[in-house]
Amino acid sequence: MRIAALTDIHAASHPLQLALTAARREGFDAMLIMGDLLTYGVQPLETLELVHGAVARDHAILISGNHDLLYRSSPTGEAYRADLADWLRESVDWTAAHIPAGSMNGFDWRESWSTGPLFAAHANPFAYGDWRYIRSAQDAEEAAEMVAVRGFLYGLFGHVHRQRRYDCTAATIFTLGSLGQPRDERDRTPKWAMIEIRGDCVTVESRDIDFDPEDQMHAIRATTLSAATQERLCRFFA
Repeated sequence: MRIAALTDIHAASHPLQLALTAARREGFDAMLIMGDLLTYGVQPLETLELVHGAVARDHAILISGNHDLLYRSSPTGEAYRADLADWLRESVDWTAAHIPAGSMNGFDWRESWSTGPLFAAHANPFAYGDWRYIRSAQDAEEAAEMVAVRGFLYGLFGHVHRQRRYDCTAATIFTLGSLGQPRDERDRTPKWAMIEIRGDCVTVESRDIDFDPEDQMHAIRATTLSAATQERLCRFFA
């Protein structure tokens, strides 16, 4: 089984379009869009249109991330928003003003997804709403133990915006690179991934997107966001 996995799009529609085109060209049995469709980037409407297209055309499975909660009416989302830094709340408010009300409620969101030996979620294998990052070998060991408790051999997650593999005692943990906001200081290239499952063996291969970060920074600076927030958002691409 081949799974095209895209995560942490963050309203960057151009990398998303390139990733969808590349995945369709390569071929897959399932597509996972693993959360955080919006915030930070400044093409929210175009991003939602592409995701709707992927659901209709590719039967894409949508896993909810922490940022997705911010645009869906729920007490959990309101509580999460209240704790945001000012610059991040400004990005959320700007985004919400540029999409139709309720537009994020129309998706068939899942908290996690699994097949064979693989468990996938946005951030980690713990309870939904626990947004702990997997940033270190110790974090991965804790996550691996929960993956094993759930009955799986492999865990696949986004959220950290960095491509990593951790061969832990209880299970193997993969974290994926971001399409919309790369945070790996060693490699700022937007990425998606192709996962292949053969029996009890899972492999993850990263796919780079040929994208000029200057384009994204120019788009951010052309908005009505405050200069301080624009600068903060552009740092992720510099």
